[in-house]
Amino acid sequence: MKVSDQDLIHQLLSNDPATAEKAWQHVYKRYYPSIKALVLKLRGADQDAIDIFQDTLVIFHRNIRAGAFKGGATLKTYIYSIARNLWLRQYQKMQKNAGVEAVAYETATEDLDYIRNADIVSALMDQLKDDCKKILIEYYYNNRSMAELQEIFTLSSIQAAKNKKWRCLGYLVKLLKEKTEHDVKMLET
Repeated sequence: MKVSDQDLIHQLLSNDPATAEKAWQHVYKRYYPSIKALVLKLRGADQDAIDIFQDTLVIFHRNIRAGAFKGGATLKTYIYSIARNLWLRQYQKMQKNAGVEAVAYETATEDLDYIRNADIVSALMDQLKDDCKKILIEYYYNNRSMAELQEIFTLSSIQAAKNKKWRCLGYLVKLLKEKTEHDVKMLET
């Protein structure tokens, strides 16, 4: 039996504990799988998905009690956006605390949310030619300047070093896009 968003909210806010409990179970069954898929897609673990979903439900419950949910979006969209924001904030904190610098590529940032994950980047970098792999490691992980890259790789100019670094980063981003598209297809099946 399909329950409308408004009916579900009324049941969640019910003074009858059995009604509220049944409604929360419904929310869990209906929305947890998409939140888990989101967290796993963005390189979280199963426990991260559980924690994010619980935090999401706390915020969601507080918002519906306060009347902050106006029904402008579906509950699925509303809950998903809360979870996505929580996970991205937590993930960024983990990356910052670990001292891992994210590889950024301005035109692909939204499509490539999980480029920051060192395991994925490392696996994809193994697919690059040695010179590309080395220049990206020197620049991003060893914090080499363009002048140092020019000297290390015996390039003709600093501009040549910049061009080579961006070309190699472009190859890495292309591999990441292909992996992302593959992962999304796997989630959909």
